[in-house]
Amino acid sequence: MNFAIKSEEILPDLTHRLLIEIDSKQVIYLGYFLEAWEGICNYTTPNSRLPILQVDVVNDQLDIFEELIEFLKTWKLDYSY
Repeated sequence: MNFAIKSEEILPDLTHRLLIEIDSKQVIYLGYFLEAWEGICNYTTPNSRLPILQVDVVNDQLDIFEELIEFLKTWKLDYSY
């Protein structure tokens, strides 16, 4: 997948908030995976016209989230269909 973490901050409750910029054709795919990771993170689209996702990751699940997100970076999507 073609995305990049544009910013990261730690909120007062130790939640990690990331802004992830992603290819507009791939937003739906990343959103699908993030939905499946309930309990690890939640996400929203701060501006529905921009391909940026705001993802909040609970502190004690950060290692798992990072491992999963690194895997997704290696996934090559095929748009030939």
